[in-house]
Amino acid sequence: MMDTARELSDDVLVDVLRRLPPRSLAMSRCVSRAWRDVMDTRQLLRTDLLPLSVRGIFMEYCLLSDTVYFARPSTGPDISGSLDFVSEGGRVLDHRNGVLLYKDDGVYFVVNPATRQYTQLPPWPPLVVAATLV
Repeated sequence: MMDTARELSDDVLVDVLRRLPPRSLAMSRCVSRAWRDVMDTRQLLRTDLLPLSVRGIFMEYCLLSDTVYFARPSTGPDISGSLDFVSEGGRVLDHRNGVLLYKDDGVYFVVNPATRQYTQLPPWPPLVVAATLV
């Protein structure tokens, strides 16, 4: 009878956990060993839905014209530092939260190396100079 109560509580837990977004579900594995075991046994956590983490950094040296990507070896899913899917010869100008500001031949792009997606930014608006009255 005790096993039936244990299975019932696991079923209720699984029903609740299935409603969580992937990141919250991954964090809930840390609540207890019992929760982790239930999630692993029922295969609730789909690792393909979790955000990938970049395991390296982009560096730009004053003497080099290219941006260099440094990463340590890993056994998990890697994110390539190669930005060849955007264009050749551009450079990384800035970054925030894993997204890069990339410039090539006067054209600016927002690049996500994790998803290998990018979009071109619209051109800057023309500079308006106010005339001064004398």
